[in-house]
Amino acid sequence: MKFNLFGLLLLLVISYSCENENKKDAETSIIRFENIKYYKNPITENERPYKYRMTYYFENGTPFRWIELDSAGRMTTDYIYVYDTNWTQTGARYREESAVDFSIEKVSYRNDSTQVTEWIDSIGNVYYTMIDNLNKQKKTYRAEFIGDRTHGYDSTFYNDKGFVERIFFTNTKGKVYNDRSFKYDSINNYGDWTLRKKIMDDTIREVQKREVHYNNYYSSDNGKFYEGIISTAEISENVISFTNDESVVFLTRTSDWANQSAYIAHKTNGAYVETVSFEDLDTIYNGAISPNGNQIIFTTRNADQKAIWLLKKQGDTWSEKINLTASSGITGGYFNWLSDSELYFQSSGNQGDIVKGKLVNDILTIEENLIELNTLDGAEFSPFVERNERFIIFTRYIESDPSQQGFFISYNTNVSGNPEWSKPEKLEMLPYGWSAFIVNENSQFIYTDGDDIYSVPIDKLKIKKSKIK
Repeated sequence: MKFNLFGLLLLLVISYSCENENKKDAETSIIRFENIKYYKNPITENERPYKYRMTYYFENGTPFRWIELDSAGRMTTDYIYVYDTNWTQTGARYREESAVDFSIEKVSYRNDSTQVTEWIDSIGNVYYTMIDNLNKQKKTYRAEFIGDRTHGYDSTFYNDKGFVERIFFTNTKGKVYNDRSFKYDSINNYGDWTLRKKIMDDTIREVQKREVHYNNYYSSDNGKFYEGIISTAEISENVISFTNDESVVFLTRTSDWANQSAYIAHKTNGAYVETVSFEDLDTIYNGAISPNGNQIIFTTRNADQKAIWLLKKQGDTWSEKINLTASSGITGGYFNWLSDSELYFQSSGNQGDIVKGKLVNDILTIEENLIELNTLDGAEFSPFVERNERFIIFTRYIESDPSQQGFFISYNTNVSGNPEWSKPEKLEMLPYGWSAFIVNENSQFIYTDGDDIYSVPIDKLKIKKSKIK
């Protein structure tokens, strides 16, 4: 445990240094997300990183979470910052690999140049302390590690660009350990490094490649959406939906398709900081949150028996589950709310057809079968309908016909409220997936491939410009 703690402490010191590297003048672009990929040197052809470190930032450029993942994308360290109303860090919650619960650290300041970090045990006692001495740029240049006694010191030096140049640990007897320096080989137009080498004993030990993102998409170059937060390697994400103002996101995760767990995240300062288990639901098959966030419609599956249910929010609590199938006889799933009383979804008939329904007084009815979209020998499901019904994107799957497997789009050739749908066209630029959604002022297309949630810039879909407003 002491080894793991010491390793975490070193990570935190490096994290603090990296955090300070990213502080910019107001005139430059603000980093919103970065992903550092670590490679053992020398790098062989097709070699994958042995570690990833992702840092997420609020819209004001303040970091809110960093996560380290192993080569398979599984979490090894997770750190969530805590701030006061003046954006001064007052602590954090952190956990290491295999830990379910977060541990606590507290941060305070003796003065403008001294930061104190205390690690708290389960009964509230301090069991380890780190004291950071800060330079004029508020970057750590010396850190003291204290348990039952002082264990040693980290020293950090910076180059003229403010990047970490050298770090080493010195014990109380003056012996130096873990001495490493960094050589920066690539800096982008915004002055942020994108490639550096870690050198120890005059030998390049590691190559670090850094992708830096200044938009608010929060997606990696691989397209994963909020990797480590919403998209996780430990378990699969199956469906996702958002409220109208995108203040709340609802998703399901599973290692067993018939029995999925619901999660929810609330947007804070322009970002989803963490997902939490939605305790008001037991296992479900799929579901979606309503535009106003006060209703969740979902499907349960027991063997071959499906049922549609409704959960309604009353104040700060959720109601008892209402069985919509019992009153209507309708079964299906993969819902998309058009309004708080209208929705599109897949009905169970004919291997799965897309229908438009209404939900009034807790009674679900089917208003229309979208015959222009549905096929006799395939399944159509998981629709997303633009809120003014300008177009619909859905998933089709016909066995043994790859040309009829994937996302399709159909345009409304009539008016909102009385749509007439054009012949569907396949969105060839997208892989197979479902749970389509468009967010972020119509700039970001979200979907799942059954394992992770992905993000694609909306321009890549080549939707008719008159239909995106």
